[in-house]
Amino acid sequence: MNYIITSLILLLPIHIFAQNDFDVYVKENTSEIKSLDINYENDNDLTAIKTAIGNARVVMLGEQDHGTGTAFIMKARLIKYLHEQMGFDVIAYESNFYEMQGAYEHDSLNFEDAYEEIFPIWTKCGECKPSFSYIKNTLDTDRPLYTTGFDMQFYFKKSFYDDFLKFYEDNHLIVNDEKRFFKVFKTLLENNQPFESENKEEDLTFYFEALNRLYNSYNKDDFWKQVLHSLIGYSEMRTASSLQESLNIRDNYMADNLLWLTQKRFPNKKIIVWAHNYHISRVLHKNFKAITMTDKVYEVLGDQMYSLGFISSEGTTGWANRDNTSSLRKVKNKKFLENKIAGMNFQQAFLDFKSYSGDPVQFLMRYHWGKAYKLYWLDTFDGVIYIDKIYPCTKKEEQMIIQ
Repeated sequence: MNYIITSLILLLPIHIFAQNDFDVYVKENTSEIKSLDINYENDNDLTAIKTAIGNARVVMLGEQDHGTGTAFIMKARLIKYLHEQMGFDVIAYESNFYEMQGAYEHDSLNFEDAYEEIFPIWTKCGECKPSFSYIKNTLDTDRPLYTTGFDMQFYFKKSFYDDFLKFYEDNHLIVNDEKRFFKVFKTLLENNQPFESENKEEDLTFYFEALNRLYNSYNKDDFWKQVLHSLIGYSEMRTASSLQESLNIRDNYMADNLLWLTQKRFPNKKIIVWAHNYHISRVLHKNFKAITMTDKVYEVLGDQMYSLGFISSEGTTGWANRDNTSSLRKVKNKKFLENKIAGMNFQQAFLDFKSYSGDPVQFLMRYHWGKAYKLYWLDTFDGVIYIDKIYPCTKKEEQMIIQ
């Protein structure tokens, strides 16, 4: 017992020194961002971000919630900067891979069709207008910013059933008992209800075996090969036994789509990723059962990628396609990273995590709206954008807000 107590006493100063080192690091390395405005006349305040990103060819921009309108305005400025100053030529959204990349495959400058497949949480949000307008305007230049998506969710579109049937017939693919296969396929695709049938387990076993045979028998290494892979993932997600299993499946296949984009379709281009903080975080499985998209992507890309989480002290979030809002209140606990930065009186700021060379340190941070965790956050993101106060999305009609 005395040995244990002595060991704990000896370890305590190490923890305190590590925390003090990190506090000094935050104070000395947090850089103020002067403005959210995409048209701000001087980009010198973003130089620290450029230095931190370095030669990374994939930069991930997060968000605490899908209704944090102020963060979307900040993203627009970062997108413009990454495109104009750092040579990024592709932006990939947490949205429908099949429809968005399909639009690119048909016409690389076809932003209108791709835009319609970006999830309405963003297309109905007025604060996303600066980024969408910027992307569209680049298409008339000699350096267009191409648009794609990486989510494996098909969102119950009848058009995909028709497209898949045409693909199936045109390529002379074969499954035994087509009627049974397409009945399960259509049920999984066209509604969000749990799959039910008289012989549920047998039907699903048959369906997955047939779908995997289709994937393996299709010999072309092209867009549709990846679509088939996504379809397997989507089907697995729709039949998952728990929410966490469903989330892990989704992130696993989103990672595969993103890696396909980086390695097969855009191997020589730099890519901006637009997604929730959750999807661009790493090593959450050490504390939860979550295995995220970026866990898998990081295994392949390593330092070729840079994940930039978004955090804030207070505010309100509200999704563009929902009526409810949720508030985030300031906390008094000075151990929160948000409070350490807030004490510098910055409205917006950037802090690089990668260049910290001290001992591992845990600290409190709210990476997900309203949820505070004490973790080794330096292993989870490569850096963070801090916004003092968040405002919700300004709701727009369901039309192209870039018109």
